[in-house]
This record gives sequence, C-alpha cells and structure tokens, in this order.
Amino acid sequence: MRRQTQLAALFLTASLAAVAQNSSPKVFRSGNEWVEEINGTLTAGKVVKAKTSGGDIKVQGGTQNNVTYVIRKRVHARSEDAARKQFAFLKTSAYNSGEIAFLRAECGGSNGSADFEIHVPSQTSLIKLDTDGGAVTATNISGQVEANTGGGTIQMDQIGGIVLAQSGGGDIEIGKTSSDVQLDTGGGNIRVIGAGGNVKASSGGGDVNIGYGKIMVLDTGGGSITVSKCTGQLKASSGGGNLDLSDISGTAQLETGSGTIHIGPVHGGVRAETGAGNIVANLAGVKNSFSASRLETSMGDIVVYVPEDLGVTIHAAVDVARGKGILSDLSGLTITASGEGAGPREVYAEGSLNGGGPVLHVHTVSGNIQFKRKDKDKEQK
Repeated sequence: MRRQTQLAALFLTASLAAVAQNSSPKVFRSGNEWVEEINGTLTAGKVVKAKTSGGDIKVQGGTQNNVTYVIRKRVHARSEDAARKQFAFLKTSAYNSGEIAFLRAECGGSNGSADFEIHVPSQTSLIKLDTDGGAVTATNISGQVEANTGGGTIQMDQIGGIVLAQSGGGDIEIGKTSSDVQLDTGGGNIRVIGAGGNVKASSGGGDVNIGYGKIMVLDTGGGSITVSKCTGQLKASSGGGNLDLSDISGTAQLETGSGTIHIGPVHGGVRAETGAGNIVANLAGVKNSFSASRLETSMGDIVVYVPEDLGVTIHAAVDVARGKGILSDLSGLTITASGEGAGPREVYAEGSLNGGGPVLHVHTVSGNIQFKRKDKDKEQK
C-alpha cells in the first residue's frame, strides 16, 4: 500500500511537471545579460499566485481557458556555460493545487533575477503577485488583484474587483477600476484615473492624484494631493504639500503643514487647516447638505465663495490684520476692528447669510479674509 502511494505521488509530480513546462528552456543573450526562457501552461482555477524573490511580474487577462506563462531567468555572465551554471541556482516552479495556480522563483544567493509574464482568464477571482523588488503590472482582470513589491513600481488597469497594492518606495499607477482601491507606498507617487468604489491611498512623501471615486482617505508625508471628483466624504492630509480638491459631494476634512488649499465646489461641510498657506473654498452646499465648517491658517489669506441661496452663519477673525483685514461683497455681515489706522489689529466679521444656517468659522492669524458672491454661471477655484 505504501509503495502504491509513493508511485502515485511520483506519477502526480511527473504529470504536473509535464503540464507546467511545454518545452525545453531556451538560452540566449540579450544586451549584457544572458536569459533562460521557460514556457508553460497550467490549468485555470479561481486563484493565481505568483512570487519571485527578484524580478518583474506581468499579468494579462484574456478570453483563454487556461494559464500560460513565460519565466525569464536573467544573469550577468561572460559565457553561455557560465550563465547556465548561474541559472541552476535560480529555482523556479509552476504547478496547480486545487483551484490555485502557483508560480514561484527563488533566486537564492545568486545575482540573477526571474521575471514572470502570465496570461490568465480575465474572470479569475483572485490574483496575488509578490516580488521583493521588481515591477508589477496587471490588466483586464474581473476579480480582485493584490500586488506587493519591495520597492518597484505597480501599474494596474481595467480591474473589476478590489485592488490592494503596496510598494516599499515605488510609484503606483491605477487606471480604471470597478471597486475599492487601497494603495500604499513608502515614498513614490500615487495616481488613480478612476475607481468605482472607495479610495484609500498613502505615500511616505510622494504626490497623490485621484481622478474620481467615492469615499476617499488620502495622505502623504510631504507631497501634493489632487482630486478631480469625490462622490462621498473626503479626508486628505499632507505634511507640507498643496491640496487641490474639486467637486466634493460629501464633507471634507483637510490638513497640510504648510501648503495652500483649494477646494470646491464642496457640497457638504468642510474643515480645512494649513500651517502657512492660503485657502480658497468654493461652497456649493444646499439646505440639509451643508454642515458646520471651519477654515483656518496661521499665515495666509482665505477666500470664500458663497452661493446666493446658501444659508450660513459666519464667524470670522483676523488676529493680526494689515489694511482692512476682512472684505465682503455679501450683505448681512458686520465687520468690526479693534482699533483704527493702518497698523496691525484684530478684525472680526459676524452675520447670517440667506437666513442663517450651519456655522462657518474662518480664521487667520496673519493674513486677509474675503467673502465673495458665487457666480451661478461660473465655478470659482
């Protein structure tokens, strides 16, 4: 019985190897590298997992019914014989286990790398890609895609399921997706053209640029943040970069250490704070959508565009004003100052616009505040 089990195991291993690798490896020179190319086919399942300790991973979804792949081992060597010896230390495997197709490469102590180029059925439920330092690319997958790289770039497009991407320091670029997106990089830039779900993006210091999405939570250690359209709530913070945020349907909570803030139109309430920059806020809220708000900067000017039909109660203050301090072309505001003359002084503005409503606090320590009537035919930013 034991011998039969051993024979069955050997037969299964031989069968897996025969299915996985369709032909003998091809060795050729490419530039200053030697390449060993391995082609193979695996049975398609619900999940595809690919992992390499050094190299790029590229996955493309299509109409095919199986998983095909090309593994390219790369080494630097003086001759083909020397290259073949190094290839022996780059261990690769490709096999099926239940509903999972596995592809693995272990570079060990060699100076080489192993890249994967994989074609899968587009309806694959889950793709998991992991490399210690190479680039990761995935396109045309209807299921969930998870990508992790120690420091390379990540690019994805036309993903139907949830996108999870993490890089130790490379850029992350996402095209169009139909679900939630969660991205993290130690210092690279993040760009998302459009997400059908929520967006959570974090960078240690790069820029964050989002085309459109639902609820958003965005932060960067020092780069800028740009959003074209958010159909839900928005939270954005930067250690010192500019925030440029357009067309926000929900409430917004914004913070930057020293950059400028441009927001609007914003339909919900907004809380924006910068340590040393200007703020321009274009309010677009209507009754029952706009909520209590606050705009505050330590050193900078604040400009607020208010729609004709927005009911809001304003409390504004300039601690150290030079000149008029607060200007308004809206009726309903009473502006007072602590003293006369052109020297530094405190200036306040109080009043209810369009019958009053949620309170809008506007405060700058040193700068000017302007309240402007919003032109219905134009959107100011």
